Amino acid sequence: MYLKSIELSGFKSFAKKSVFDFNTPISAIVGPNGSGKSNIAEAFRFVLGEQSMKSMRGKRGEDLIWNGSGEVPRSGMAGVRVVFDNTRKVFELDFSEIIVERIVYRDGVNEYKVNGSVVRLKDILELLASAHIGATGHHIISQGEADKIIVASPKDRKSMVEDALGVKIYQSKLLEGKKKLSETADNIAQVEALRKEIAPHLRFLKRQVDKLEKTENLREELIALAKEYLREEEEKLKTDKNHLENEQAKLGPHLEVIRGDRDFLTRELGKTEGLISAYEKFQDKKEEKQIGLSEVEGLYQEVRILGEVSKILEKIRKFIEERRGESSGDEREKLSELKKHKEALEFSIKYQVLINEEKRVADLEREFRQELSELVRTVGQEVLEYRASSANTEKSGDKKKELERLKIRLEESSVAGSEETLKEYRETAERDSFLSQELMDLEKSTLSLEELISDLEKRLSVEFDSGLKNINKEFEKFFARIFGGGEAELILSKDADGEEGLDIRVFLPKKKVRSLMMLSGGERALTSIALIFAIAAVNPPPFIILDETDAALDEANSKKYGDLVEMLSEHSQLILITHNRETMSRAGVIYGVTMASNGISKVLSISFAEASEAVK
Repeated sequence: MYLKSIELSGFKSFAKKSVFDFNTPISAIVGPNGSGKSNIAEAFRFVLGEQSMKSMRGKRGEDLIWNGSGEVPRSGMAGVRVVFDNTRKVFELDFSEIIVERIVYRDGVNEYKVNGSVVRLKDILELLASAHIGATGHHIISQGEADKIIVASPKDRKSMVEDALGVKIYQSKLLEGKKKLSETADNIAQVEALRKEIAPHLRFLKRQVDKLEKTENLREELIALAKEYLREEEEKLKTDKNHLENEQAKLGPHLEVIRGDRDFLTRELGKTEGLISAYEKFQDKKEEKQIGLSEVEGLYQEVRILGEVSKILEKIRKFIEERRGESSGDEREKLSELKKHKEALEFSIKYQVLINEEKRVADLEREFRQELSELVRTVGQEVLEYRASSANTEKSGDKKKELERLKIRLEESSVAGSEETLKEYRETAERDSFLSQELMDLEKSTLSLEELISDLEKRLSVEFDSGLKNINKEFEKFFARIFGGGEAELILSKDADGEEGLDIRVFLPKKKVRSLMMLSGGERALTSIALIFAIAAVNPPPFIILDETDAALDEANSKKYGDLVEMLSEHSQLILITHNRETMSRAGVIYGVTMASNGISKVLSISFAEASEAVK
């Protein structure tokens, strides 16, 4: 047994908790008209997820709740729970017993539970579909619906068969897959629109970043050249400073004295040079002294008598010396002193040049520090590492001019707000990369969904075609059993809109019946039963409820109906709501339903004889 029990609390006329246990293949529920026994069939529809209030003879959820009487106040909610035996794992849950429960409150809110845990309606429907119990209720045939599957439209009839075959779960997944595919397509369009929206700004930022990269390359080139230039300039400066220090060491402590008398020494040198020049000019004037003719003639007479040249020359020399006369010793001494003083001044003036060199070296060092500071401001602290750098730009010529040229280019190529630009570019690029990855994921998801949909469509087609073939085999067998021959089958058809459905074709033996509409009420009921039994035989649900489906049958057909009921009970549990004595006789347990004057339905277990009397 799969169906163990159903419990009603506050549901319609069952104001108090009422429990029906089903421990035999066939159970019958009997009672007079108006006792509320058909509410049990509606309770099954309710708990198994039926959403149509019309099928439960109501207009809104509140209509399903016990509305109260003089003795028993109205209920705030209606609840139905059904218990299944799952030891054979008919349901795809790892529990030996499955309890499905539905509660409706007066505000219209519905609550669904499986084994006490709140779930969604979707979860209930999927769980039941796995056990061939569908929402269309092909396993619940209520009073007046004996020929429901017969009079249904081809489209609805196909839906009933799909439900019975258990392919609804594939259709549900197929529908969900198509919905997800549509949502994915929308998401792809949205992502593509977002990428399209940020693309121009990203291209602009990329150009700015490219410019920044070029600027950075230029900066690196400038740093390399600056390091080499600074290293060379510092070496030159060191050489000049070393030379200056050596020259300063030669002068020793006199340097400060000379440095203090600089102006005096310059003036003294000028004066000394003037005095020397004056003395020298005075001496020159002495060389221009005039000699009388008589003195020259006397010299002639003297040398004329001398025979030897050497004596003549000596005589002339003495004559000249006598006439020239010698400078006074004071003058010679003064001139000598002046020359010595000039030499001392010139020695001192030599170190006056050393002072100029000190200034030059100081100016060079100051200029070096200034250039270093400017380069730091231009290209950053990295340039301070010029001493440790081994960079070689391989540039020849005037490095200073090249540095100035590169600095000008760097200033011209600088981009305002470079840090903000880089940050914005990174963020925008990351956003675009994220969207690109999301687009790839969505495209993969699209392929996956398309494969899933294709697989589901193929599987649905195979399962339905195979199931329909088996149903037609059983349908013809049951039909022939009931009518003693004839033919019956379901045929695929399409309506004007191209939607598929199932038509029924029947041929009764020894009659010219070619249309369902030509069948009598009893024949239509039996044909419906034959089709329901055929479906149940192919893919049997755990239980089938027949709510007075035998009401229109005469005694002969009732017996045939009873025989088929026993045959069907080999595949599914049967709950029969009936007035028919023949049908009752096939039940293993009979529940009687009565209604007291307060309008509350009550349940009691009775014997067959008591049941027969109760329904009179």
